[in-house]
Amino acid sequence: MLTKLKGTLYPNIQKPLYVQLRDIFVDLIESEELLPGDLIPGERVLAKAYNVSRVTIRKCIDSLVKDGYLVRSQGKQNRVAKKRITHNLGCLLGIVEELYNTNGIVVTAESVHNEYVEAPAVAKKHLQLDEGGNTEVFSFSRILKLDGKPLAFNHSYVPYEIGKLIDSLDFNKDKVFTYLENCGFTISYGEQKISSGLCTKEEAKYLDYMAGQPVLVIKRTTFLENGYPVLYEKTIFRGTDYQYSIRLQRNINS
Repeated sequence: MLTKLKGTLYPNIQKPLYVQLRDIFVDLIESEELLPGDLIPGERVLAKAYNVSRVTIRKCIDSLVKDGYLVRSQGKQNRVAKKRITHNLGCLLGIVEELYNTNGIVVTAESVHNEYVEAPAVAKKHLQLDEGGNTEVFSFSRILKLDGKPLAFNHSYVPYEIGKLIDSLDFNKDKVFTYLENCGFTISYGEQKISSGLCTKEEAKYLDYMAGQPVLVIKRTTFLENGYPVLYEKTIFRGTDYQYSIRLQRNINS
């Protein structure tokens, strides 16, 4: 919990005061001087401490709430939001591996269904299934939960022969990539698309979310080293709980 307000605002620079204050609070949250659940002082206290108007404070708080750093609770108090799941682009992990590898966050999986089905068109395309061959796939889906609350809904398809290897797994805890690697497969790379979307009625049921609310949609095909597509999946994340990060390298000689 923050016991003393920190940071200085500069009224004579181009950056608006509410943005300067927002940056101070972002630094406090990301450095964990403010922890999830900590209360933020009220508008009157902050306005007096930083010698700005309550309008400035309100704009700052609104921005922090919009970006997922703060949440409003009863009585219009503001608290630091729970941690977001962060994934580093460029690292290929299975969905369960990815979430389990986030420090300080408890993520669990809840299996919804698993069965053999005729591959839908999207799975046929990404798994490169030949219409003249076997187009049956093993389909399984899971709800990923953050501290017991729904975070994401994952729906996966694997070719029939891969399904025969994994259909006995406990999808509440077993890691598909790890199991396949233990069977001797070499998982090499993935092709992934990230987009925004709106939550459907079916997804809302699993995510304890409202239909029409913003979601992050991740579609990925994973390949073995020989280029064989081994898994196609679509994961729907609640829009406020997940973020991606990437390290960019500047090469001034190119």
